[in-house]
Amino acid sequence: MLEFPTFPSLCEWFVSKLPIRHAAISTLGDPFELDIVSVSDAVAAELEQTQLDFGAGPCWEAKAAGAPVLVHDLRQASQLSWPALLTAAESHGVRSTYAFPMAVGAIDVGVVDLYATTTHALGPHEVQNAWAMADVAAVRVVDHVLSEVDSPVAVRSPRRFLHQATGMVMAQLGVPSDDAMVVIRAHAFASGTSIPDVVEAIIRRDIDFSA
Repeated sequence: MLEFPTFPSLCEWFVSKLPIRHAAISTLGDPFELDIVSVSDAVAAELEQTQLDFGAGPCWEAKAAGAPVLVHDLRQASQLSWPALLTAAESHGVRSTYAFPMAVGAIDVGVVDLYATTTHALGPHEVQNAWAMADVAAVRVVDHVLSEVDSPVAVRSPRRFLHQATGMVMAQLGVPSDDAMVVIRAHAFASGTSIPDVVEAIIRRDIDFSA
């Protein structure tokens, strides 16, 4: 059964469960800031910052494609247009990198970047696990980011309507109630809409996160 870690331990969770040495999580703009939100260590921080500074690397390609970018041997990746990242990775003995996009519903959240010090092609089961973990991370990241935002988006909807909308999102996405509430908050934040208006739209079925 998949675990549900707290936000501070997200990157350590990836390192403990997958054949990797370093992990980093970034939001890559619109609707969130361009920012590194979690790293496992200093090496992960440097590699992630290199990608953000140069605007090139697996995280950007995973975000654009909406799919994992898996490079099992960076030394054989001369065709990749990430010279700064390849140099930084080589200096730290990083041999493989895997990037998994994060999303909550239809909202792009960012990317989880994983780095290994061995050449290793992730198997189908490992890819499936990593992507499932990225889905969990997406919810934790959104919850963390929104908790730090001084937003006028307050929950003013009558409680019964909020519960109804939350239940509908739970059914649409197959997620627990806390995660469904994060989806509602994230949609409100991303669209610049109040939570009450989002709640009403969900109940009217104008918003369907399963679509």
